[in-house]
Amino acid sequence: MKRPIFMLMLAFTFIFSGVFFQVEKLEIFAQTENENNSSLVSISQIFKDVQGSVVQITRENPSASPDSPGDENVTSLGSGFVFDKEGRIITNHHVVRDSKNVDVTFIDGNRYVASVIGSDPFNDIAVIDISQNISGQLNPLTLGNSSAVEIGDQVIAIGNPYGLAGSMTVGIVSQKGRLISTEGSQFSIPSVIQTDALINPGNSGGPLLSIGEEVIGMNTAGVLSDSGSFSGIGLAVPSNTISKIVPVLINKGNYTHPWLGISASTLTSKLTENFENLSRDFKGVYVDSIIK
Repeated sequence: MKRPIFMLMLAFTFIFSGVFFQVEKLEIFAQTENENNSSLVSISQIFKDVQGSVVQITRENPSASPDSPGDENVTSLGSGFVFDKEGRIITNHHVVRDSKNVDVTFIDGNRYVASVIGSDPFNDIAVIDISQNISGQLNPLTLGNSSAVEIGDQVIAIGNPYGLAGSMTVGIVSQKGRLISTEGSQFSIPSVIQTDALINPGNSGGPLLSIGEEVIGMNTAGVLSDSGSFSGIGLAVPSNTISKIVPVLINKGNYTHPWLGISASTLTSKLTENFENLSRDFKGVYVDSIIK
């Protein structure tokens, strides 16, 4: 008689264990879902908080062939973000180029004329100033510490890719400390942040944000694949570089960079063949030329 009772109790134990296990699984699943929803709500809230501080910048390029009948000015688009209450906006140098004035359009559709007050082509940074007094409507974004950024940190890019105003993409910091060359210059931008957030033409000048709503970089370029599609590599000028250069651009209009005065490249095993008594694994820098 005792054996059937023991078997019955054992069966009940297994059944209740299974129920408790399922309840625990459901609780874990619900907790994970809540965390995911919380993350989504957080990102959504970040966009709502900052969308009014990201602008679309439009400039007109003179036609390449003004003598051709029917030719009109070509319009170029980019992005920017509010720097201070005085109406200053940060963007890329290649967005404004040599223009003196550009159009600035906020996400609510309001458009203003802004003058270019400073530009640094070597770090691809420019500052523009809205001539009208709209300080009461401006919400400057906070510049964060890009040196504190870690690989794997979640980031948010906001801008106007292909003129699609107020677009947001999400990704992570893929790497930091990249060195990229600037268009039309022999100099390179140091400490660039690499991200897999989508960066397309028109995103240039827009902010790369942390989940703390701080600007950790300014979106500058997206590497395209051979087919012309996004390759998963976006690049942003670090916020610490922006913090150093922008105040000088506001005060002086330009930034003077120190320069060693040499043209050099990494010493490779092939280059070592040009020197006697130098092993192929010798490490160093090959100086190609020196500026007098």
